[in-house]
Amino acid sequence: MEFMANPWQSPLGYIVRHGETGANADNCFRGWINWPLNENGLSSCDAIANFFSYERIGRVVSSDLDRAMATAQAVMDAGGVACPYLSPDFNLRPWNIAAFAGQEKTAKNQKRLQYYIDNPDERIPDGESLNEFRGRDVLMQYLSTPYEGLPTVIVTHTSNMTHLASLAEDQNDMLPETDDIVGPGGIVAVYMDDQGKVRLVPRLGAIEAEVEPQAS
Repeated sequence: MEFMANPWQSPLGYIVRHGETGANADNCFRGWINWPLNENGLSSCDAIANFFSYERIGRVVSSDLDRAMATAQAVMDAGGVACPYLSPDFNLRPWNIAAFAGQEKTAKNQKRLQYYIDNPDERIPDGESLNEFRGRDVLMQYLSTPYEGLPTVIVTHTSNMTHLASLAEDQNDMLPETDDIVGPGGIVAVYMDDQGKVRLVPRLGAIEAEVEPQAS
């Protein structure tokens, strides 16, 4: 997927991917395991704080998992947020891929997960189906209801970001748990273009090339 350069003036808000964890570094599925940020993830919080220190933000909402909350706190600490409270939201958690979480993203495991992507009503045992995950999407609700007229920052996960991308670009070539828009700690600005369509513009940590899964 190609993302457009920004021809618009003011963003609806920003989607931030949480910083790196040990599972990211080891190329493992994350899911709902409550991984903490690793050293790189904590360092990326400084870059995130620096980015938002130049912005006026209405509020910050975050997945309630620790890696997202710690990343969101960096935005709060930047000092430009009108609402003084960081709001956790369970619905901003990633796709619950159950037993896949913690497993390496080998070609074999990607193929196994692909079955549930191709059959989106099929529930992963002890997890949720892809359509159940999509059904709790709240990203656009937050973006379309600004606090004091200022952009919202949402800290969430890869699967949430790729789902928004597939909706915004009106195509389905972004796969959850497979594709990325930005790397860990990356930032995507969300705009409304002059035709009323939502557009995504990576602002920090854009993914330049896809990484092939390792062979099993």
